[in-house]
Amino acid sequence: MITASPLEALSAEILDSILENLIGHDIGTLRECDHVDCTSLSRLSQCSRFLNHRLEHLLYGTLDARNAALRNGCLTGNLHAVQKAASCGANPSVVQRYTLNNTVVHAEQATGYREVASFQLALKAGQLEAYNLLLDLGAGFTPDDYSNIAILNSQLKTFARKLAEPSNAAFLKAFVEARAETPYWKDGRRDNHSQALAVVKKIPFPHVVGWASPAILEMLLDNGASLDQVATLSHVDMTEKEQPLTPLSAACLRGDVEVFNLLVARGAHVDIEDSLRSKYPAKYTHIPILMAARRMGAEGSTNMLDACIAAGADVNRPCHMHVVPREDEHTQRETPHVCTTPLLEYLGSIKSWKIASSGSGKLHLTPYEGTTHFLYTLGANAPSPVVPLVKRVTSNPDRELRERTFGGFPSPIELLLAKWGIESLAIPEFFLVIKLLIEHGGSGPDLGRMLVRFEGQNETSGSNMVDVEGLWQKFLALLLPQLESLDQDSKNALLRRVIVDKAAMRHRVAHPSRWVKVRAIGRASIRALINAGADINDSVVACETYPNHLTKTALHRLISSFIHTDCLTEDFVHDHPQGHVCPYTTDVVESFGDFLDFLVKEGADPLIEDSSKYRGDERTAIDTLLSAIRGGRIKHERGTAENGLMNLVSRLQGASQIFDYTGDRKPYEEGSWWRRSRPSYNSLSDCELS
Repeated sequence: MITASPLEALSAEILDSILENLIGHDIGTLRECDHVDCTSLSRLSQCSRFLNHRLEHLLYGTLDARNAALRNGCLTGNLHAVQKAASCGANPSVVQRYTLNNTVVHAEQATGYREVASFQLALKAGQLEAYNLLLDLGAGFTPDDYSNIAILNSQLKTFARKLAEPSNAAFLKAFVEARAETPYWKDGRRDNHSQALAVVKKIPFPHVVGWASPAILEMLLDNGASLDQVATLSHVDMTEKEQPLTPLSAACLRGDVEVFNLLVARGAHVDIEDSLRSKYPAKYTHIPILMAARRMGAEGSTNMLDACIAAGADVNRPCHMHVVPREDEHTQRETPHVCTTPLLEYLGSIKSWKIASSGSGKLHLTPYEGTTHFLYTLGANAPSPVVPLVKRVTSNPDRELRERTFGGFPSPIELLLAKWGIESLAIPEFFLVIKLLIEHGGSGPDLGRMLVRFEGQNETSGSNMVDVEGLWQKFLALLLPQLESLDQDSKNALLRRVIVDKAAMRHRVAHPSRWVKVRAIGRASIRALINAGADINDSVVACETYPNHLTKTALHRLISSFIHTDCLTEDFVHDHPQGHVCPYTTDVVESFGDFLDFLVKEGADPLIEDSSKYRGDERTAIDTLLSAIRGGRIKHERGTAENGLMNLVSRLQGASQIFDYTGDRKPYEEGSWWRRSRPSYNSLSDCELS
């Protein structure tokens, strides 16, 4: 037997007194605009039907109370509360919350009501039934329901972005279908449009393309979705945040050919405008064919790439190149850029070189088959585009060295070796792809940058013993026909570049003792060039602009670079008084000396004279080493720096012991080393690197 609440037995006067105490307001004088907290009354009304009926005029009698009921219904799915609030006069489109000055975020939001879209509340809480009830009650988005157009735009943007999430597909479909014909403005103006269009225009359409069915996409396109919209995704590549994404590139990333063909049929362009490429010079995720190539590398399927080609994409069009620098380039930050092609993107997206067993049931292309598809079926060019070096107002040898070694488009082979390492040449599938690319010119016209870039030595650890030098020799054997096909001047220039730039790459870093020694990989590359016919003592550089410029041999040039850069300062070669033992300086000298010994054994002559008239005191490589002592750059006579230089001189002369310097020397002046050491040239000329 259900017993009545004791409150029901109270007289009306006593009950009213209790209610007035709960809300802090006289019931008899309560007006719609009064601000009262009805939380306690709401809980009390749930005790019995009598109390619910008795308190109904209080619970829905004020604007605050109706909005509170509507908000509660949207968040909890209480359909009765939503229905009752609307029937009592609440606007089903918005929940108005009373705010004070000290609680608002923006200064223009003064004390008063701030509107929050009821759809947004139900959507955020995942209450689909309450959401559909709001649609039935006529809720929507119209400027007439908001006191500030900025608030409306904010609500529209938040609501639209929430609708773009895969878990909210039912909410998206329900709203667009229900409001496709509902006017945005209530005054019937001529340029009026639907509420569905107002929301769809703010939906990040590429996000929806990543998961939605073709039917939903068709519905959005019919209601104003733009095929030219660019959205950003932070999870496309975790190493790069906020990647731009177009609808077509999202379809390629998703790997759905049906969706891709739908967008193309509706007018999407597979080859994006140059203006869009220029807008995102450091990104490429908005370019469909590059995303299709990435998908192919990750999944082993050619479907998306073939669809892009069929739609008119160019398999050989590169993504971005260096811009022409302005006259004040030396004072401006360099424009960021990315250099890649569909083939490079595919090779860079390969996840594994292990061949799946035939019993797996999935027909994925192997990396070799995928590369073959690019080269033979699609007609992709194996050599990467060549980016001319940027001409700048001021010369910076370090920057120029790194630009010609790492800048621009890498060759396909360079990209694979840089990502997977030389030890991956031991993997049969990897080696087959490398061999295939070399046969099609994939090493590129600039062999120098690849031979300079890669370095290493025979170091093994654990049980995985890999003969890296042996693998590199095997790789060089593949390059031998290309090396032998070069004319003599090209061979000589290539060898000179490899020797000089490898040494410069080693001693122009923070820890020269670790890198100044060119290791087994570099020495094997130099030896291969010599065996192919390159002259290590070549000193003639044909250059119309500077006929007498850079007439040093490679050995002389790298020693000059060592002497005339900051490598001879106390940060690199420590100078201490005679008798002091400096392990660091000893390490640097020994490492560099070992490389000089190697070059001499390979035929480099340290006594060949430089025919240039500009450096009379540096006629030979040995003279260049001694010039630092003669010129007064060494502080301590017979100290660690001077002994180090004499050690190098003795190595070049083939002497078994280190001799003391007994020649003339200028007095040492503190702080004058840089002025005295500046060479008459700053970097290798373009003609020497061609």
